[in-house]
Amino acid sequence: MSLVNNIAQLREARGWARPELAKRMGTSAQQVERLEKGQRGLKPDWIERAARALGVPPADIITPLGADAAGFREPDLPVSRRVTEGENSVALRRINLGFAMGDGSDFDDYVEEETIDFDANLLRLISPSPAHRLVVADGVGDSMQPTLLDSDMIVIDTMQNQLNKWDRIWAMSLQGGGAVKRVGPAEKGKVEIISDNPAIPNRTVPIEDVRIIGRVVWSGRRH
Repeated sequence: MSLVNNIAQLREARGWARPELAKRMGTSAQQVERLEKGQRGLKPDWIERAARALGVPPADIITPLGADAAGFREPDLPVSRRVTEGENSVALRRINLGFAMGDGSDFDDYVEEETIDFDANLLRLISPSPAHRLVVADGVGDSMQPTLLDSDMIVIDTMQNQLNKWDRIWAMSLQGGGAVKRVGPAEKGKVEIISDNPAIPNRTVPIEDVRIIGRVVWSGRRH
């Protein structure tokens, strides 16, 4: 059985160049390039190193290939993480960010409300991540007005869960509660939580109080 290597797709979903991933893996950019292009065997230790650096399970690094000429098939997933795909739509999992059944550090902690059909072509433009790593939620409160309103629908890419850029909007667990905010640098060991609404002051919190669920990659407004 041969293996498809997903390292390049995972890296690009985070907006990283090869040197950034190489630094996180403790290797060279040339080595990362060889791994991505399949020029070097992807042994278990490289799978583990890539998974740790990218913040994903090792299973997300590789995908088994069967006899099908198309080659690709999704790995088996728990029922709660499966998505169904029609000819022109994908049913994405929808969660309630305001109600977590745990510490809120992972999207599986949040109450699942339903699935929602999403246009497959638009989804491919929004994110290169697999559909089972995308979830839908509603905006939380008015702190991100006018960028996001309380009732706006958002799509969260849970593969993008590293604070690698400051000009992004993140879905997160903030001191145990669901939040959608920007995050900026602050003094050592802390980050600034930024609201787009000028009426709500920014605040500085310890970095351990922030657990990133994923990056907000799309929003839609109901009329």
